[in-house]
Order: sequence, then C-alpha cells, then structure tokens
Amino acid sequence: MPRELKNTNKDANGDNNLSGVSPNVLRVMVSFRRWGWTAFWTQVVLCVISSVVLVQLVFLKGNQTGLPTGADSNPATLPGLSFAWAGVAVLGASIFWNFRYTQMAEKLRYPDRPTKTQTILQIKIGLIINLIGMFVTLIGSAAIIGSLTLRSQQGVFAGSGNFNLTIQPLDFQIIQASFNIIFAHFVGLVSSLWLLNRATDKPRD
Repeated sequence: MPRELKNTNKDANGDNNLSGVSPNVLRVMVSFRRWGWTAFWTQVVLCVISSVVLVQLVFLKGNQTGLPTGADSNPATLPGLSFAWAGVAVLGASIFWNFRYTQMAEKLRYPDRPTKTQTILQIKIGLIINLIGMFVTLIGSAAIIGSLTLRSQQGVFAGSGNFNLTIQPLDFQIIQASFNIIFAHFVGLVSSLWLLNRATDKPRD
C-alpha cells in the first residue's frame, strides 16, 4: 500500500482507526482532503485580493483633470463591474464547496459514508459553481476591457493625441482583479475535475 495511504490509517494519537476502509476509498479520501484544502486556500487568497481592489471603487475616484469634455474616468462607472461582483459572490460559494470537500473526506472514514453516486453529485455541483463563476466574470471582463478601450480613444477623437488620457491606474488593477477571479474559479474547476476522475476511477486491487 502507498505510504500516503498508510499514513491515513492512523489518527492523531497514532491509533489505527481506518482498518475497515478499502484502499480505493482511502485514495478518494486523501484526494478530497488534499485538493479540497488546496483549492480552498487558493480561492480565499485570490478572493480577498480581488475584493479589496473592487471595494476601492467605493472610495477612490478617477482623476478628472484634463479629460475631454464628456469623458468619464471614474472606475466605479465601468460596465461589467456588476458581473465582476457576481463572480466574487459565486467564488464565495465555491470556497464553501471546497470546504465541504474536506468535510466529505472525514465522512468517508466511517461506515455510513456517502455513496459513490452522492459523492459524484457533490463534485458535479462544484463544477457547475465554478463554470458559472468563470462565465459571469468573463462577461464582465470583456465589458470592462471594451469600455477602457473606448475611453482611451476619447482623447484621440478629442484631438489630444494621448491614447492614455482617460486611463487611470486603478483601471489596470480592476483588470487584474477580474483575472484573479477567473483564475480562482479555474483552480476550483481543476480540483473538481481531478476529484471526479478519482471518484469514477475503476477500483484497484
């Protein structure tokens, strides 16, 4: 039996408490614990960073000095930000679901463990959550980038000749925040796909 599976046969006191669990269930349990916590903490960090950037929009305004008439450089008015916030909200649900994966790893230790069908259903829900999160954030990112492109051209059409006249430093941070949200959902998606592969893998002798 692999060393990582042997280690799971003992609790914190070193007592053997998993002797009745098959090696296949142990492999699934180890995967749920490892990938659940990996995705959980990765998404927590990226969610906090992205949320801090988006919250800045409430307190920081774009620099309006020298802008063409009618130009709006306030990042808080960028279209697509509502989708970015929706992506953060769905990311919160994904974080919670990855925590559920770690709890499911504990449930697999006991005789009344979830069935294979129940386990696969939980993984599929996690996949759907991350797919929805990626989709809404991608829509928001496309809208934000398109809006910033139009803003950068306002100065040119006004005869200023400066492509970056209406682009503010915070605008680039918003793009980075959107990328972080998408990447966080991607991590959750990879984690769930790996767990689905483990849960549906053929039993080994």
